[in-house]
Amino acid sequence: MRNKAENPNRRFNFKMGIVLSVVVLLGVACILRIFYLILFQRSLYMGTAEKCLDKTQEGWEESPLAQDSTCNCYVMENNVRPVRGEIYDDQNRVLVSNVTVFDITIDGRTFERSLKKVNQGSHPVSAAQQKQWVTELSRAFYQHFKNKFPKYNLNYYESKFTASLINYRNALVLQSNVALEKMWITSEDTAFINHLPMFSRDTLKRCVNYTHHTVRINPYGDLARRTLGMNANGRNYGIEYYFDDVLGGQEGSRKYLYVNNARLPLDKYIEPVDGLDVHTTINIEIQNIVHNELRAKLMELNAEWGCAIVMETKTGEIKAISNLRRSGKDSTATYSEDYQYALLSMVEPGSTFKLASVLAYLNKTGGKDGKSFPMAYKEFRRTDKNGVTRVYPKTDGHGNVQVQGTPIEVFQRSSNVGIASMIFDVYGDFGYSNYLKAVNDLFITTSFATQLGKVQAPNFKTKARDFHTYYNTCYGAGFSMTPMQTLVYYNAVANNGKMLAPLFVKYTTRAHESDTLESFKAEVIRERICDQKIIDKAKKYLEAVVNGEHGTARVAKDSTFTFAGKTGTRDIWDTILKQYVHYKNSASFCGYFPADNPKYTCLVYMYNVSCKGTTAAKVFAGIAKNIMNMTNYAAMRTINQDKGTRLPRTCIVDAERYEFIMQSLGIDYPKEKVAPPYVTSAWTSDNKVSLKSANFKSTDKIPNVENMIAADAVSELTRAGYKVKIFGYGVVRRQENHLKEKTVILTLQP
Repeated sequence: MRNKAENPNRRFNFKMGIVLSVVVLLGVACILRIFYLILFQRSLYMGTAEKCLDKTQEGWEESPLAQDSTCNCYVMENNVRPVRGEIYDDQNRVLVSNVTVFDITIDGRTFERSLKKVNQGSHPVSAAQQKQWVTELSRAFYQHFKNKFPKYNLNYYESKFTASLINYRNALVLQSNVALEKMWITSEDTAFINHLPMFSRDTLKRCVNYTHHTVRINPYGDLARRTLGMNANGRNYGIEYYFDDVLGGQEGSRKYLYVNNARLPLDKYIEPVDGLDVHTTINIEIQNIVHNELRAKLMELNAEWGCAIVMETKTGEIKAISNLRRSGKDSTATYSEDYQYALLSMVEPGSTFKLASVLAYLNKTGGKDGKSFPMAYKEFRRTDKNGVTRVYPKTDGHGNVQVQGTPIEVFQRSSNVGIASMIFDVYGDFGYSNYLKAVNDLFITTSFATQLGKVQAPNFKTKARDFHTYYNTCYGAGFSMTPMQTLVYYNAVANNGKMLAPLFVKYTTRAHESDTLESFKAEVIRERICDQKIIDKAKKYLEAVVNGEHGTARVAKDSTFTFAGKTGTRDIWDTILKQYVHYKNSASFCGYFPADNPKYTCLVYMYNVSCKGTTAAKVFAGIAKNIMNMTNYAAMRTINQDKGTRLPRTCIVDAERYEFIMQSLGIDYPKEKVAPPYVTSAWTSDNKVSLKSANFKSTDKIPNVENMIAADAVSELTRAGYKVKIFGYGVVRRQENHLKEKTVILTLQP
């Protein structure tokens, strides 16, 4: 009986022994395999074996392994893209930023697997229900995306959803056009999709895939777009291009080993370095003023193109630069940033160049300007070395009227005959080369580098000896130069002779940090282009153009501020007719303001218009007056506290910015009442000004931005997903919401 009782135990022990032996053998086999891999296969799984193709090395295509179809081991590298830096204006407001857009794909295979699991339960999905989903989704997508993708009709969406939800194939439903902002699929669109009733079911929700792309967005639309630039899709220009190494950062990388159809990450990983933020000299309020003033006049005149630039006189910082070109005709014509005319377009300057001739004249006479010259008609006589005398009668359109005037009278009247007479008088009838040397000594004819590329030197006919080349050059005809070059030497006069190259970028920072990594200052082209007494006299000439009895810009004179400058008008050369066309002009004005203590230098240039430089002077005056009256400029004026005023009246402003302004002005304010995000002022019962929280909610679907400054208004509306168009300057006085186009139009007034 005992033997029979022991038999089951013996059989159990025997079986356990077998299991233990198998486990031990497996363990030993694993250990041996590990040692084998370490000793003999280590190089293979590190990607360094001879039979492993390293596709990260240069010239790997020439390797014998690349031609071996049986090779199943190779190393590949995936680049890890960094976050591109943002671009800011001079008040740290975002001009160019990153935004994520999406492609929408329906994964039919995932849907099929999810559907099988559901159908095994108690609530299976019928074929009729699937078709109903296709119909409902197609209608919802069509209604939501018909403005962004007008070429896609209802049938298109039905075919895509049928392919994925009925035929179980992957279907790319919509794809963002990264080059066209109006065809971007944003987070608002994905939120709409996720909240559709059909996607509340996990069966459908798991099959929606969003492939994201990072694209660049300009919150202020077309303002300074050409200068801010682009560096994608073969379009390379502006700050985006010239500061690409700063903005772009450094790519990271991760290597992977592919062996026997398995992907194994290698330990070689390089972290990406995000791009730096670039802080420009652009001021968005000034840019808005320049853009709107120039655009309005170009539209009125139906001009082909135009540009306007505002430079800070003492620093060379470009505060605004607008380059607008017409597209379309008549009432359908629009103007947009199309080409960097200010820096690249070589055009005949016309009478704005007469300032260079005046400087050359005054340098030669030592500043003496008491002599009189003909201003309407003159017969120029030149006797060559053979004793032959030729007569060249010239008139400014007044027949042979004999009118004499001093150099300052010649300049304010913009007399071609008079300017040429002055130059011929001091440099001689055959003194063209000496005259060019005098202009060159003023550093007006030199090229110079900018942060946005090189500005070419004027293309003078240096070896010409004929009379007409000499005569025409004196008043800015027969050669070409860029508008920026004209601005730079006018700014030198306004800056007491110091010539500065234009500056577009002030410094760089790391994202979310305030410490400056690299700062930039304007290059000094010449410390002094001529003696101070010559500069002082030239300033009087420029003031006479505006204030003089016969000044060509006197119609633009404004009693509220002072400015000085010179008008320019030039007929356009027709390449087909091979002659100048008198009804097609370029009209320009270059000058500075205020006249007694220049803060800004500005140039306005309009091409192919039927008007004269006087019109450009009016545009200049409009720009200058609006800049002088800017809301932000007025807010920084000294407050007279003797009358008991503690706080200035204000529109709706950012609480932190208001606090900064008050500290800068040294004005006390009740800190406990500065409630973010925005504050405004109100009268108290005792006729004093107090602060109160603004009635503003950023969570509203369409924020109400009335009575806010343009910068804050655009920022809030852009954050809410709306495109913004702004007209005027100052504070938002009217807001028009266009829900279908996702656009808000703001009208600004002081």
